[in-house]
Amino acid sequence: MYCLEFKIQPTAAMTFRILPGSILNIATYPFVPPTTLSGFLRRLVMLSAGLEIPETSVNKDNPPTYALPPRYLALGAYPVSSKWSGVHRTYRKGMREFTHDTFSRLYVEEDRANFQLHTWEYLIAEELVAYVVSESAAGLEHFQDLEGYGCKLGKEGYAVITEVSEEPIELERTTIAAHPSTLLPMEALLQDRQFVGGCDIYNLYRYNWAIDVQTHSEQEGFLDSNPTSIQGFVPFVAAYFSHSINPAPTLDYYTNGEIYIPVSLVNLLKGEVYV
Repeated sequence: MYCLEFKIQPTAAMTFRILPGSILNIATYPFVPPTTLSGFLRRLVMLSAGLEIPETSVNKDNPPTYALPPRYLALGAYPVSSKWSGVHRTYRKGMREFTHDTFSRLYVEEDRANFQLHTWEYLIAEELVAYVVSESAAGLEHFQDLEGYGCKLGKEGYAVITEVSEEPIELERTTIAAHPSTLLPMEALLQDRQFVGGCDIYNLYRYNWAIDVQTHSEQEGFLDSNPTSIQGFVPFVAAYFSHSINPAPTLDYYTNGEIYIPVSLVNLLKGEVYV
């Protein structure tokens, strides 16, 4: 297995909305989910190839999805542990229903009472570290062109890639007790009956890859403007270890001794297992 490590510099507060949720409480994940990172990197790849960022207008009938092809698995981005990060909660007035637009007007006379209090969370981080893995090193060199590129990231936020590992990092599969560098599917812990503490548990979603998602060239679905073939999203539950714990979970990892990628997460995002 080959891996690329990205250093990402946020330029503002970010929101990665936890779903399911409500319009009254916009809560954020304290990390960048894998699907969000995939869309972010795909757009930057398109920009680096001289293409326009795809249209993001509302399309209820057949909304296009732009993600990395499944041969490049985005595993999410996480606050660097040695630097400051935190979730900030704000309060503000907002709409009562989706058809109510009075709240956005500059001047209101009669509908002043037709508001309600909303909470909104923002992830603030000095730096994020992200991972992309692939079974082959072929094509990973294109990600080197992304240094210095940035665009919108998440529901709220903007970030720039400041560094990409110079060469693909070769990872070996082994069973070891280690702190996961990424999310860890809860099913992996439960199957091994490892009831460890020190983690937060989240509902997330992965791509449900379409049968025709496999591409026939290096550029198709990657260095072009074609949407990604997916058939919706599949929910899963994952553990997030924001800090090292002792004892660490003993699992199958792809590792080089510094990075520890759970094999279960890679298999899950490939669509090879359902948890």
